[in-house]
Amino acid sequence: MRIFSVYMAKRFFKPFGFGLGLFAILLFLGTVFDRMSALVKSPAPINVILEYLWLEVPYWAIRTIPMATLLATLVSMTGFIQSGEALAAQAAGFRLRDFWKPILWCSLGVAVLSFAAQETLLPFCYRRSQHLWTEKIRPAWESHKFLNLAMITKPGQFVQAKVYLPKEWRMEKVILERVGAAGIEVQIDADRAEFDSARMAWVLHDGIHRSFRDGKVTEKRFKTHLSDLVATPRDLIPRTRSPEEMSLLELRAYAPKVKHLGVSPREYMVAAHSKLSFPFTNVVICALGIPIALRLRRAVKIVSFSMALGVSFLFLWFMEMGRALGVSGRLPPALAAWTANLLFGTLAAYLIHRYDV
Repeated sequence: MRIFSVYMAKRFFKPFGFGLGLFAILLFLGTVFDRMSALVKSPAPINVILEYLWLEVPYWAIRTIPMATLLATLVSMTGFIQSGEALAAQAAGFRLRDFWKPILWCSLGVAVLSFAAQETLLPFCYRRSQHLWTEKIRPAWESHKFLNLAMITKPGQFVQAKVYLPKEWRMEKVILERVGAAGIEVQIDADRAEFDSARMAWVLHDGIHRSFRDGKVTEKRFKTHLSDLVATPRDLIPRTRSPEEMSLLELRAYAPKVKHLGVSPREYMVAAHSKLSFPFTNVVICALGIPIALRLRRAVKIVSFSMALGVSFLFLWFMEMGRALGVSGRLPPALAAWTANLLFGTLAAYLIHRYDV
């Protein structure tokens, strides 16, 4: 039985490797063409652009693993039947479920490797690629303005600005707060702020300085005030962290921080649950592919390829729909992340039971 399992694993991983490479390249090229205009106009040197493109590969490779898993399931199962080996194995006493159990174990191994990659390789590569994109290829500081800036610049210091103009080193409608253990200690409300490069600090204009002490509020108006905000204009550029550049533990720690800023953490809560559900997609989609492959039986490989594309895109559509419903608050984060797996897993179990696979 062990020899048979190894043989079926070889049948699985050959088309899996081919499908993974093909699907990843296709989606990667689509992204390259989508950003071609920005890449061509970028002032960044060619080595930076090539590094950015190379660092994008792991993201698309991990995203296409379920598609490759389904393709490998269909090709390995239909190929085993078409070659006559399935009939010979049944004559030797093998049951039908003995054919696909090794394939299912392979998908579980792929799920483990997928989880390991998204927790280690993906955050590093994605973080680095986004840094190259926003700092060198398409610098964020060149943007004309940012609206409703809100940022913790250092522990206990919080800054808000209605309008932020990084190229002009200027903020409008600024609120600077210093927060201690008992709450807000100092609040400075200014009409505008300008960065003084000589003193490496922000100078506030036309505002009110409020001090909170012993339950009393002391207010003092000012024309100009040298603040203790020493963050440079580039430091204040909003950089929303993408879930892809964080591991599961980092996401769980980051969500409360976002909530503290008054921003909904649902996107990060859904992403945290998706970090667990997405690798398991490989097992679900493999289980779904088994009865489909047994129904196709003698179909040519192009049919298996087309079926893999169709089912995979349908699955991914349900995943994105669940994610959108979770972020909008219409579904709990856990249910939003697991909806596609639950639906397709139930369908796979039904088909396997119905066809007595």
